[in-house]
Amino acid sequence: MNAVLSLARYILWFAPAVAILPAGRLLVQYFQLSSYQFGGFLRTLSRQRARVFWPGLALTLLSVLFTFLASLSADGPWLLETLLSLAAAGLILLSGSAIGFFAYQEKKAKKKLVVTPRVKRLGVAWLVVALIVSGLLRRLYVMGISALVVPALLPLWLVIAALIMWPVEKGIQLLYQTDAKRILEGYKKSGLTAIGITGSYGKTTVKNVLASILSQQYPTLASPVSANTPVALSRCIRDELGPQHRYFIAEMGARHPQDIRVLSRFIKPSLGILTAIGPQHLETLGSEEKVRETKYALIQGLPPDGFAVFNDDGRHVSASYRRAQVEKALVGEPGDDLWAEDIALSPEGSSFTLHGKGGLRQPCETKLPGEHNIRNILLAAAAALRLGLSPAQVAQGVAQVKTVAFRLQASRHPKGYIAINNGFNTNPAASLKALEVLASYPGRHVVVTPGFIELGKQEEAANRQLGRDMAAVAQEVLLVGVRRTQPIREGLLEAEFDESHIHTFPSLTEANRHVNQAYGEGDVVLYENDLPDQYS
Repeated sequence: MNAVLSLARYILWFAPAVAILPAGRLLVQYFQLSSYQFGGFLRTLSRQRARVFWPGLALTLLSVLFTFLASLSADGPWLLETLLSLAAAGLILLSGSAIGFFAYQEKKAKKKLVVTPRVKRLGVAWLVVALIVSGLLRRLYVMGISALVVPALLPLWLVIAALIMWPVEKGIQLLYQTDAKRILEGYKKSGLTAIGITGSYGKTTVKNVLASILSQQYPTLASPVSANTPVALSRCIRDELGPQHRYFIAEMGARHPQDIRVLSRFIKPSLGILTAIGPQHLETLGSEEKVRETKYALIQGLPPDGFAVFNDDGRHVSASYRRAQVEKALVGEPGDDLWAEDIALSPEGSSFTLHGKGGLRQPCETKLPGEHNIRNILLAAAAALRLGLSPAQVAQGVAQVKTVAFRLQASRHPKGYIAINNGFNTNPAASLKALEVLASYPGRHVVVTPGFIELGKQEEAANRQLGRDMAAVAQEVLLVGVRRTQPIREGLLEAEFDESHIHTFPSLTEANRHVNQAYGEGDVVLYENDLPDQYS
């Protein structure tokens, strides 16, 4: 009997440690969205204080309550205490599940938590840490202290578990990358060419255009959408790259200073494309100089006989072109290695004549909207011509490329208005291009935006400038988020935009409800950026 009662007490004591797993699903989602980087995760905890701490506090209150109620039978019959202890433990576990359900509502998540093997390993480590802490607290012999302390410090135990698992995860990643590198090097010996693309923006579009062009001649594999990290590229190589492929195009993303250097050493491309250098991810990279050096690592990683393509932006990328020591091409302006003339723009796409040194003239048509996408096409065309494709093959590939999801993707809503989705990872330069595309449409122009993020000290000034830029194009502006969008409102008012046409909503859901009620035939709605869950 005493053994059964002791077991019930142990179960009750450790129940809060087990309950933190379902209660903390939102925290795990945020950690995953932060790419398992501690700096980004801690910033998210600070930014989302109300959302990340209430689950632990709520579980603390319920755990203390149920533990206290079970303790009232301590001097009564052992069977009653046993049953009440087990019931209290069950209620604590049920509370953890209920809290987790309300804190993390999967239907509302823009990017859902993916329960990967890494997440499972982290969950086990998290549970072990919480159980160890509960065991140590039991030595204090204070009734209910585990129910009070363990859930309340729920984020702390997750951080400790992640720190413990860090060397394990790095070891697993190294094994996967070593295997992927072996596969990649083996195919290179059979004639595979690896191509690297990086830049503050435009790299996904350039990757898709280049893949479309190269596919006119040889089987080509391009990394999937948002697969621009060592882990994602390793998975792509191991699962999708085969002996039939002649070209492998790797998009290379950077949130931290060494990211491109690491990717370049991993992929070892023989051809590199630098699309743009701008104030993207300043929150993690620190300064524009760091951004320049981070992106230029791709060019530095090319072999002596490699080839590099640069966008002639007249600023940072042009300076990188002059600095490069490999064979190279500059595109964009008349007199460069490639440029465009006879440009005709429309909401459905554009046409132009591809010009190049040596008398190259090739008419091209594309479904990609905006003059900025012609620049992206020029970058891909320069790479393709270097790899031996003909101008006609370039034009055919350009004509076949499709618009990229969430990047100026236009569609007609059943209500009659045209929606332009430019929601993915926008930045000041890309927003100007998006506004140019919006201006090309006839009708009333509406912009829905939460503004820019991850621009560090430049964020407030950039959002104020966004307001001034929108005032020149839009007739209606819908701001998502009251506090964050205040600089945008100030910029709009500085440009003498009618304040009665500025509408502010706490979330995108409310903004969309207004769009569907207020706009219809003849209206064009641009969705400029969509904050990820950890910023919403």
